[in-house]
Amino acid sequence: MGQILLPNQPDLGAVVSIEARDGRELRVRHMRMADAALLERMFYKLSSETRYRRFFGPVDSIDEDRLHHETQRLATINPGRETALILVIDEAGHEEAVAVARYACLDNREAACEGSIVIRDDFQRLGLGQQLLDLLIQVALAHGLRHMVLLTHADNSSMIALVQSLGVPYKGRYSAGLYEMDVQLVDAAVPYFPFTSPA
Repeated sequence: MGQILLPNQPDLGAVVSIEARDGRELRVRHMRMADAALLERMFYKLSSETRYRRFFGPVDSIDEDRLHHETQRLATINPGRETALILVIDEAGHEEAVAVARYACLDNREAACEGSIVIRDDFQRLGLGQQLLDLLIQVALAHGLRHMVLLTHADNSSMIALVQSLGVPYKGRYSAGLYEMDVQLVDAAVPYFPFTSPA
């Protein structure tokens, strides 16, 4: 994994550039409340399958009011318990969301969180998921977390391969058509995190 700097104070305004396999450059930053509109537009660019895999159920028929409420909720981050990174690119002169990776601390496990990631279909298989999830893990490490639980459908080979590509130890468990991966957050390198100000 890349390096991270343990933070004194997180720099929530920091932006990190990452590159897709096709050469396009995108930006990663912490999510803010104003990003609810980006999340709403991104939802309509997800395929039915991607929506189903991310939200674990059919959500194609969600009404506009409920979607607006949900995106507002998802864009409201409690920094003491959760982190959300948003991957953006400029399209037709406007910033648009391409992917979101987030975690929330688990109440019943010390130093553990539950993570998730969703990527727009037109940006999948470009190496972005690995980079974004790596950054999310680095944030978790910087906040003292040592485990990240990721839940996916048992047949979601892309998500399972994504976790395997990180090169960190994990334990997998199948249950009721789902696959739970308990990722051990380790980094052999001295932690360095690009979203934090150097001491």
